[in-house]
Amino acid sequence: MKEYFYKSEYKWLYLSKFFFSFANSFIDIFGVIMLYKNGMPLYMILFIYGLRFGIMGLCSTLFLKMSSKHGVASCTILANLLKIAGSYMIQNGAQNNIFLFVLVMGLPGGLRNPMEDANSSQYVETKHRGRYNSMQNIARICGQALASMFVAWGVTSANDTLLLLVISMAFLLDYLCIAVVDYRPKIKNTHVFKNTIKYMFKNMNRYEAIYALRTNHIIERLFVPLYVYLVLQDFVAFSTVITVSLLVQIVTVMVIGKLTDKNSRKTNDIVTAIRTLITTLYLFIQNKMVIACNKAISDNFEKVYETTLQTSIQNIIKESEEDSSVLSTVGQMSLCFTEVIVFSGLSIISYFVDINVFYVIFILSIISTLDINLLIRRNK
Repeated sequence: MKEYFYKSEYKWLYLSKFFFSFANSFIDIFGVIMLYKNGMPLYMILFIYGLRFGIMGLCSTLFLKMSSKHGVASCTILANLLKIAGSYMIQNGAQNNIFLFVLVMGLPGGLRNPMEDANSSQYVETKHRGRYNSMQNIARICGQALASMFVAWGVTSANDTLLLLVISMAFLLDYLCIAVVDYRPKIKNTHVFKNTIKYMFKNMNRYEAIYALRTNHIIERLFVPLYVYLVLQDFVAFSTVITVSLLVQIVTVMVIGKLTDKNSRKTNDIVTAIRTLITTLYLFIQNKMVIACNKAISDNFEKVYETTLQTSIQNIIKESEEDSSVLSTVGQMSLCFTEVIVFSGLSIISYFVDINVFYVIFILSIISTLDINLLIRRNK
């Protein structure tokens, strides 16, 4: 077990992941469902999320500017305050001010999404990376599982005030953990935005392509909960499926971290095949119980897949001569700008076919899974 806690910084990063995952679950897992329940049409939700990722991409260099001057913790506190505001708006009708909602949803991602790869490159030894990512995902799972039960209680009992208060406290604890391991990345270039954009379009390497392809995985992760909710038509049943599926993941994620450190290529191939099969099943099954079970299995292997993929990405960053914070930001910008294009297309399709747009989402996710594996194999 010592590899999981090789440095004291590992512990604080695990705790940060737990508190952030707990707090962010209301947006990440239930956000789309709450917007739909409050009367927002699916095509509008897709469009809003596209705008959100556009703002996120444009603001990704804020992480470099703020962290280099004030430390990474400054990015955390500002992002978390905005996420608290976003949680409040989801509870109380985001459609009342769409522009403000998109802003408070998009800015936090630009401020803290590059942080995970940057922190890993700063503190984590390469030989521990798979196990470190496993423990990070276990912390995420525990936070999300606990939040799923709490959010379900809060929503069904209409206890919105207590729900928002607990979410806010968890965001604050996340900030305090990051403050312990705070550091200032050394950025050589003062023209951060200009040079990051220039780097992104000039190089067009496999690292950027992998992040761009992850777009379809992010969309699937965000919108499959709504698909399952529409199938089940029961919020409590949906929350139960989410909680059980999350708890089952802990064992497999722990195992996959060790396997990734031993043989990352073989592990990537196996996990890619399983993930492709699971997503494919959504295209053909109609039974409510089978869909719920497939969701549980899908969640289980999603964390496994993320562990292997994140390890591969972090190894690419570690081996590169480019500054790790710059590469992390470039990756996030590649993902976000691709999200704008894909979300816009899905929004138009959904306007005409409504919920049948989910079939397009699943097909795109399968294509991305296979393409990413090919890119990782080429990088070995």
